[in-house]
Amino acid sequence: MKNIAIVGLGLMGGSFAKAFIKYTNNNIFAYDIDKKSLEDGKNFGIREILNLEDLSKMDLTIICLNPNIIMNFVKENHKYFKNTVMDIAGVKNEVYPLIKSFESEGSFIYKSIHPMAGREIYGFKSSIDDLYKDASMIYVDELNEEEVFLFKSIGFSKFVKASCEVHDKMISFTSQLCHVISNAYILNDKSLNYDGFAAGSLKDMTRVAKINGKLWSELFLENRKFLLEDIDILIDNLKNIKNCLIYNDRKSLEDILLKGSNIRKKMW
Repeated sequence: MKNIAIVGLGLMGGSFAKAFIKYTNNNIFAYDIDKKSLEDGKNFGIREILNLEDLSKMDLTIICLNPNIIMNFVKENHKYFKNTVMDIAGVKNEVYPLIKSFESEGSFIYKSIHPMAGREIYGFKSSIDDLYKDASMIYVDELNEEEVFLFKSIGFSKFVKASCEVHDKMISFTSQLCHVISNAYILNDKSLNYDGFAAGSLKDMTRVAKINGKLWSELFLENRKFLLEDIDILIDNLKNIKNCLIYNDRKSLEDILLKGSNIRKKMW
């Protein structure tokens, strides 16, 4: 039996804690500045960390906070870290080298991960024990057999190794750009008059517009280099479609739509 600490008992951290309690035989502890979340967590068997010095007693610590808060937390508390420490930051370009620099002091082993899962609602109240069922786990540093088994136990079914640069480049396209498009799309006066005119496509298109603006604006800005590149590609593609409409060019429009359709078929 291991002692596992979750720092940040929101949607992701709360879901980790609930899943570990449901599917593994480990002691689960949590630290959060939100005392309500900690009190609610006790109802699920999550033990509160009252003193950050107790992090030194943990076999595994997973930090589930916003990137900037992760960096501040590590700067202030890395002296308490022992054994293995992981972060789940959605962007790695600044978070990873900072934490890695403290690892060199020899007090802990740092491994950066990113669980590809989430919901449109957030906070501990929205966390669920099956959030990670059939999810993909991106990891920067090699995970040992015990760690892989632990994450498989709570539902992860795919593990993908990536450097920080590859991670941030791909996450810009597979996640962040989707939220950008969904938000830009819904900022149309017609949105609130949709009733009776919509089928599944509108719901699918706008699903990820309902997000935590404070968190995602931070993620966008942290990864703006790659996100700007993807937005430029999107704008060029939209311009091509727009020009087909302006010049009534059906053949070119058909070609663009067919190309997009064929790419989608190869993905899933």
